[in-house]
Amino acid sequence: MSPEAVPAEEPLPVLDLRGVGKSHRQADGSALPVLSGVDLKLRGGETAAVFGRSGSGKSTLLHLAAGIEAPSRGQVRLAGRDLSALGDRERSRLRGRSVGMIFQFFHLVPYLSVRENLLLPARIAGVSRLGAGEGIGAAADRLLGAVALRDRASEPARHLSGGEMQRTAIARALLLGPALVLADEPTGNLDAAAAASVADLLFEMTERQGAALLLATHDPELAARCRRRFRLADGHLLPAAAPDSSPR
Repeated sequence: MSPEAVPAEEPLPVLDLRGVGKSHRQADGSALPVLSGVDLKLRGGETAAVFGRSGSGKSTLLHLAAGIEAPSRGQVRLAGRDLSALGDRERSRLRGRSVGMIFQFFHLVPYLSVRENLLLPARIAGVSRLGAGEGIGAAADRLLGAVALRDRASEPARHLSGGEMQRTAIARALLLGPALVLADEPTGNLDAAAAASVADLLFEMTERQGAALLLATHDPELAARCRRRFRLADGHLLPAAAPDSSPR
């Protein structure tokens, strides 16, 4: 009799939020609830969008996922590690190696060159080679080619267009091969043509690296490209269809 097949175990989530709540202390000492009982698991290769009104807590959710902020209650696990069990230095080190972050306003250093901006997180983290043995400089040049900016590598970042700045930011976020990419309104500061180009690049490159992608957006077309979609309302994270893109 042949042995029964044993089902393969699912890979551990890259990001695992369990009953996460967050409140901010106000000037009068009272607590203002922002998030309540948020549960979310993301595995490598998954894409998820979070949408909701301004002030609904989308950016706070991404900051909790990255370990930039600590939850008021509940647990955040990143790459299998409970962030609350880590000290500031260890949490920062884990974030630097496991998380790539992309922001609406790029967060590039304007007087540094495109290539220097790309290398900055690796220098801060003290990383000179990647796991496969590739030198960090060679990896930066490879990514600059992938985002079609190799010929702008030596120019100061302030000379780039908005779309080129965001392409630089995507390459920077992916340089160290993070397991999780967090994108906060990644197309929110771009015109329609640049937004479409940046979105194509973001999904293509995260898929190529096998990273999980969690993005916060007001853009219904961007949200619709994600396999999973959630709406933040009254602090709760709710499964949802893509937001309505019809005019209001």
